[in-house]
Amino acid sequence: LLFGMATYMTVPMVAWMRHRGHGWLPCVEMSAAMYVPTFGALALLEAGVLGDAHAAMAVQHVVMFPAMFGVMLLRRGEYSAHEPA
Repeated sequence: LLFGMATYMTVPMVAWMRHRGHGWLPCVEMSAAMYVPTFGALALLEAGVLGDAHAAMAVQHVVMFPAMFGVMLLRRGEYSAHEPA
């Protein structure tokens, strides 16, 4: 469920980023910002820290936003210009 959700969000995001002229490295970095929280939430679920898949999905989504924002801050020029650098 969580891996599928990350995939369903990442594939169109990468397609849109490529359409907008971003290179593969920024696409991979942004994809990692979406999958790393997914693997973390799955690990917490498997460890019994989270009660169910819905709690894991909440953690996944809450952590994704700051992770993606962090990637954007690291590559500020890539995401703040009208045309990617």
